[in-house]
Amino acid sequence: MKWHTYSKLQLARNNFSKNLWELTADENTELERQFQRRLALETKVLAHPLALKIAVKDEDISIARSNLDHQFGSEEIVRNLLLQADLTETHLEQALQHEIQVQKVFELVVADVQPMSEIAARSYYMDHPQQFQRPERRDVRHILITIDESSADNCEVVVKARLEQIRMELLSNPEHFPDLALRYSECPTALEKGHIGYVTAGQLYPELDKHLFQMRSGEVSPVLSSPMGLHLLQCVDISPAQLIPIEEAVPKIIQQQYLHACTLQQKRWLKELQQSEQYQLSS
Repeated sequence: MKWHTYSKLQLARNNFSKNLWELTADENTELERQFQRRLALETKVLAHPLALKIAVKDEDISIARSNLDHQFGSEEIVRNLLLQADLTETHLEQALQHEIQVQKVFELVVADVQPMSEIAARSYYMDHPQQFQRPERRDVRHILITIDESSADNCEVVVKARLEQIRMELLSNPEHFPDLALRYSECPTALEKGHIGYVTAGQLYPELDKHLFQMRSGEVSPVLSSPMGLHLLQCVDISPAQLIPIEEAVPKIIQQQYLHACTLQQKRWLKELQQSEQYQLSS
């Protein structure tokens, strides 16, 4: 069926980060294997009696289409992708209807799953405090200047000297960091006056991370190097490691437990579905 091309288009983007027509021969072979396996499973799902209870409304398709436009960036981008894949809006609607039908069957499968009670969630929190430790975080600003050795004004020696001058001013007036970041930084965060926000250890480049987590609040770093260029960091604030408050943790516990229970229920249902089909074939 022609709408199958849309499903393959989504698989290509999700699993290979490419458009369908950009895949290599080996990738195409692997994608076809994945698609046939998924289609066979979805066909079994839609052959189940639960699927008879499903009604896909025009509103469902409209919402799915709107979500797709948002996912890709705009309606125009989606239209262009359809054109390149030789698909029409009708093909897209057929594909979306298929996806919604499968999704609605899985929703019925977990309709009887009950969320954890608040009392149980609070008890879990008290019994597993190690799971609710928030690591130390550092609020950080930075100034980035990139290096271009082909330019006399942006070679590493010149850029480093420029940042050293900025640093000398900051050592006397650290409160000027936001204004200097806005003026000199070549990172998009310059528009936020160099503000990156709170980070945990391991989120930045190792060269930056190592210094940041040794700095005092308000301190300005020496000139640091990363694959992006040369930097100055300012540690704005230090939020120490702490236990996540119970009122913040409980809703997350309930949500995570519910999603886990739903996943287990769906896996059990699929396993029973496949076993039932195998039994019928052998009878």
